[in-house]
Amino acid sequence: MVVAGFAIPSPGLSIAGPDASYGQGRYRLLAHPAAPTLLIVPSIGLKAPVIPIDADANHVLHPPADVHEVGWWRGSAKPGSLHGQTLITGHTVHTGGGVMNQLGDLHPGAMIEVKTALGVLEYKATKVFVYTKPELAKHANELFGQKREHNRLVLVTCTGWTGSEYTSNIIVFAEPLGVLRTSRTPGTTPGKTPAKTPSKSPSRGTDDEKPGHQPVQVEPAA
Repeated sequence: MVVAGFAIPSPGLSIAGPDASYGQGRYRLLAHPAAPTLLIVPSIGLKAPVIPIDADANHVLHPPADVHEVGWWRGSAKPGSLHGQTLITGHTVHTGGGVMNQLGDLHPGAMIEVKTALGVLEYKATKVFVYTKPELAKHANELFGQKREHNRLVLVTCTGWTGSEYTSNIIVFAEPLGVLRTSRTPGTTPGKTPAKTPSKSPSRGTDDEKPGHQPVQVEPAA
Protein backbone atom coordinates (compact mmCIF):
# COMPACT_ATOMS: atom_id res chain seq x y z
CA MET A 1 0.00 0.00 0.00
CA VAL A 2 1.30 3.41 -0.95
CA VAL A 3 0.63 6.34 1.31
CA ALA A 4 1.11 10.05 0.69
CA GLY A 5 2.31 12.01 3.67
CA PHE A 6 3.44 15.61 3.76
CA ALA A 7 4.32 18.43 6.09
CA ILE A 8 1.97 21.38 6.47
CA PRO A 9 3.13 24.93 7.16
CA SER A 10 1.88 26.93 10.07
CA PRO A 11 -0.03 29.08 9.60
CA GLY A 12 1.06 29.95 6.07
CA LEU A 13 1.87 33.10 4.17
CA SER A 14 -0.71 35.42 2.74
CA ILE A 15 -0.98 34.34 -0.90
CA ALA A 16 -3.11 36.16 -3.43
CA GLY A 17 -5.01 34.14 -5.97
CA PRO A 18 -6.98 34.86 -9.12
CA ASP A 19 -10.24 36.74 -8.70
CA ALA A 20 -12.35 33.69 -9.65
CA SER A 21 -16.03 34.13 -10.49
CA TYR A 22 -17.06 31.96 -7.57
CA GLY A 23 -20.84 31.74 -7.29
CA GLN A 24 -21.53 33.65 -10.52
CA GLY A 25 -23.77 32.87 -13.50
CA ARG A 26 -24.87 29.20 -13.42
CA TYR A 27 -23.52 28.87 -9.88
CA ARG A 28 -24.40 30.09 -6.41
CA LEU A 29 -22.43 30.23 -3.21
CA LEU A 30 -22.72 27.49 -0.60
CA ALA A 31 -24.88 28.72 2.30
CA HIS A 32 -21.81 28.51 4.53
CA PRO A 33 -18.60 26.43 4.63
CA ALA A 34 -19.19 22.73 5.29
CA ALA A 35 -17.02 19.64 5.74
CA PRO A 36 -16.57 17.51 2.59
CA THR A 37 -18.14 14.04 2.53
CA LEU A 38 -17.50 12.82 -1.04
CA LEU A 39 -14.89 13.60 -3.71
CA ILE A 40 -15.80 12.98 -7.37
CA VAL A 41 -13.52 13.46 -10.39
CA PRO A 42 -15.53 12.11 -13.34
CA SER A 43 -12.79 12.32 -15.98
CA ILE A 44 -10.57 9.85 -14.11
CA GLY A 45 -13.31 7.71 -12.56
CA LEU A 46 -12.58 8.85 -9.00
CA LYS A 47 -15.41 8.70 -6.45
CA ALA A 48 -14.42 8.37 -2.82
CA PRO A 49 -15.74 9.07 0.67
CA VAL A 50 -13.91 11.90 2.42
CA ILE A 51 -12.69 11.28 5.98
CA PRO A 52 -11.49 14.12 8.25
CA ILE A 53 -7.80 13.66 9.17
CA ASP A 54 -5.30 15.50 11.36
CA ALA A 55 -1.54 15.94 11.25
CA ASP A 56 0.44 13.85 13.74
CA ALA A 57 2.79 15.15 16.45
CA ASN A 58 5.51 15.63 13.81
CA HIS A 59 3.17 17.68 11.61
CA VAL A 60 2.91 14.86 9.08
CA LEU A 61 -0.38 14.18 7.34
CA HIS A 62 -1.32 10.63 6.28
CA PRO A 63 -4.33 9.57 4.19
CA PRO A 64 -6.95 7.24 5.69
CA ALA A 65 -5.87 3.59 6.12
CA ASP A 66 -8.53 2.48 3.64
CA VAL A 67 -7.07 2.98 0.13
CA HIS A 68 -10.58 3.65 -1.21
CA GLU A 69 -11.05 6.73 0.97
CA VAL A 70 -9.49 10.19 0.81
CA GLY A 71 -8.66 12.45 3.71
CA TRP A 72 -9.54 16.11 4.23
CA TRP A 73 -7.09 17.91 6.50
CA ARG A 74 -9.19 19.47 9.26
CA GLY A 75 -6.62 22.23 9.60
CA SER A 76 -7.46 23.41 6.07
CA ALA A 77 -10.42 25.41 4.81
CA LYS A 78 -13.84 23.80 4.47
CA PRO A 79 -15.41 23.72 1.00
CA GLY A 80 -17.42 26.89 0.54
CA SER A 81 -14.87 29.05 2.37
CA LEU A 82 -13.94 32.26 0.60
CA HIS A 83 -10.34 32.12 1.75
CA GLY A 84 -7.64 29.56 2.51
CA GLN A 85 -7.02 26.22 0.81
CA THR A 86 -9.00 22.98 1.02
CA LEU A 87 -6.53 20.06 1.18
CA ILE A 88 -7.53 16.50 0.26
CA THR A 89 -5.07 13.60 -0.04
CA GLY A 90 -5.33 9.93 -0.96
CA HIS A 91 -3.47 6.73 -1.78
CA THR A 92 -1.71 5.41 -4.86
CA VAL A 93 -1.30 1.60 -5.04
CA HIS A 94 1.03 -0.02 -7.61
CA THR A 95 -1.15 -3.12 -8.05
CA GLY A 96 -4.28 -1.05 -8.65
CA GLY A 97 -7.16 0.07 -6.48
CA GLY A 98 -5.60 3.17 -4.97
CA VAL A 99 -8.18 5.93 -4.93
CA MET A 100 -5.81 8.47 -6.51
CA ASN A 101 -3.98 6.12 -8.89
CA GLN A 102 -5.07 8.19 -11.88
CA LEU A 103 -4.60 11.68 -10.46
CA GLY A 104 -1.69 12.31 -12.85
CA ASP A 105 -4.05 11.83 -15.81
CA LEU A 106 -6.08 14.88 -14.83
CA HIS A 107 -5.79 17.91 -17.10
CA PRO A 108 -6.45 21.62 -16.51
CA GLY A 109 -10.10 22.36 -17.18
CA ALA A 110 -11.33 19.05 -15.73
CA MET A 111 -14.31 19.26 -13.40
CA ILE A 112 -14.03 18.19 -9.76
CA GLU A 113 -17.00 17.82 -7.40
CA VAL A 114 -16.96 17.94 -3.62
CA LYS A 115 -20.14 16.91 -1.86
CA THR A 116 -21.08 18.44 1.50
CA ALA A 117 -24.19 18.27 3.68
CA LEU A 118 -25.24 21.64 2.20
CA GLY A 119 -24.69 20.91 -1.48
CA VAL A 120 -22.21 19.82 -4.14
CA LEU A 121 -19.47 22.32 -4.95
CA GLU A 122 -17.93 22.21 -8.41
CA TYR A 123 -14.31 23.13 -9.09
CA LYS A 124 -12.27 23.45 -12.26
CA ALA A 125 -8.71 22.08 -12.29
CA THR A 126 -6.21 24.80 -13.14
CA LYS A 127 -2.84 23.08 -12.72
CA VAL A 128 -1.49 19.50 -12.46
CA PHE A 129 2.19 19.08 -11.63
CA VAL A 130 4.84 17.17 -9.67
CA TYR A 131 7.13 18.41 -6.90
CA THR A 132 10.01 16.46 -5.40
CA LYS A 133 10.17 16.36 -1.61
CA PRO A 134 12.69 19.26 -1.48
CA GLU A 135 10.54 21.30 -3.88
CA LEU A 136 7.43 20.57 -1.86
CA ALA A 137 9.15 21.69 1.35
CA LYS A 138 10.31 24.89 -0.36
CA HIS A 139 6.78 25.70 -1.58
CA ALA A 140 4.88 24.41 1.47
CA ASN A 141 3.28 27.76 2.32
CA GLU A 142 2.12 28.25 -1.24
CA LEU A 143 0.66 24.73 -1.38
CA PHE A 144 -0.91 24.38 2.05
CA GLY A 145 -0.94 27.81 3.74
CA GLN A 146 -4.33 28.97 5.01
CA LYS A 147 -4.00 32.72 4.45
CA ARG A 148 -4.63 32.57 0.72
CA GLU A 149 -6.90 35.43 -0.34
CA HIS A 150 -9.13 33.29 -2.57
CA ASN A 151 -10.08 29.71 -1.73
CA ARG A 152 -8.56 26.87 -3.73
CA LEU A 153 -8.87 23.07 -3.68
CA VAL A 154 -5.58 21.16 -3.46
CA LEU A 155 -5.41 17.40 -4.21
CA VAL A 156 -2.23 15.47 -3.37
CA THR A 157 -0.94 11.93 -3.82
CA CYS A 158 2.52 10.36 -4.05
CA THR A 159 4.64 9.34 -7.05
CA GLY A 160 8.26 8.69 -8.02
CA TRP A 161 8.82 5.24 -6.45
CA THR A 162 12.54 4.36 -6.35
CA GLY A 163 12.20 0.84 -4.97
CA SER A 164 12.51 1.98 -1.37
CA GLU A 165 10.67 5.30 -1.09
CA TYR A 166 8.50 7.81 -2.87
CA THR A 167 10.41 10.89 -3.92
CA SER A 168 7.65 13.16 -5.21
CA ASN A 169 4.01 14.21 -5.05
CA ILE A 170 1.42 14.84 -7.74
CA ILE A 171 -0.45 18.06 -6.93
CA VAL A 172 -3.65 19.44 -8.44
CA PHE A 173 -4.94 22.98 -7.99
CA ALA A 174 -8.61 23.70 -8.65
CA GLU A 175 -10.61 26.92 -8.39
CA PRO A 176 -14.18 26.88 -7.00
CA LEU A 177 -17.09 27.57 -9.35
CA GLY A 178 -19.86 27.11 -6.79
CA VAL A 179 -23.05 25.08 -6.48
CA LEU A 180 -25.04 24.62 -9.69
CA ARG A 181 -28.30 26.58 -9.55
CA THR A 182 -29.96 23.72 -11.45
CA SER A 183 -28.83 20.63 -9.58
CA ARG A 184 -27.78 17.36 -11.18
CA THR A 185 -26.76 14.01 -9.76
CA PRO A 186 -23.11 14.23 -8.57
CA GLY A 187 -20.66 12.52 -10.89
CA THR A 188 -22.81 12.70 -14.03
CA THR A 189 -20.17 14.69 -15.92
CA PRO A 190 -18.75 12.35 -18.63
CA GLY A 191 -15.89 10.30 -17.24
CA LYS A 192 -14.02 7.10 -17.92
CA THR A 193 -13.34 3.73 -16.33
CA PRO A 194 -10.32 4.02 -14.02
CA ALA A 195 -7.20 2.12 -15.08
CA LYS A 196 -5.76 -0.61 -12.86
CA THR A 197 -2.29 0.85 -12.50
CA PRO A 198 -1.10 4.34 -11.50
CA SER A 199 -1.05 7.08 -14.11
CA LYS A 200 2.05 8.64 -15.51
CA SER A 201 3.43 11.51 -13.46
CA PRO A 202 2.71 14.84 -15.16
CA SER A 203 5.90 16.57 -16.33
CA ARG A 204 8.14 13.87 -14.80
CA GLY A 205 7.71 10.74 -16.94
CA THR A 206 6.56 7.34 -15.66
CA ASP A 207 6.94 5.54 -12.35
CA ASP A 208 7.82 1.90 -11.68
CA GLU A 209 5.73 1.91 -8.52
CA LYS A 210 5.74 -0.72 -5.77
CA PRO A 211 4.29 -0.64 -2.27
CA GLY A 212 5.92 2.00 -0.12
CA HIS A 213 5.35 5.03 2.06
CA GLN A 214 6.35 8.65 1.70
CA PRO A 215 5.71 10.83 4.73
CA VAL A 216 4.85 14.39 3.70
CA GLN A 217 5.56 17.17 6.15
CA VAL A 218 2.66 19.62 6.34
CA GLU A 219 4.31 21.98 8.80
CA PRO A 220 8.00 22.78 9.28
CA ALA A 221 9.61 20.63 11.94
CA ALA A 222 10.63 22.39 15.11
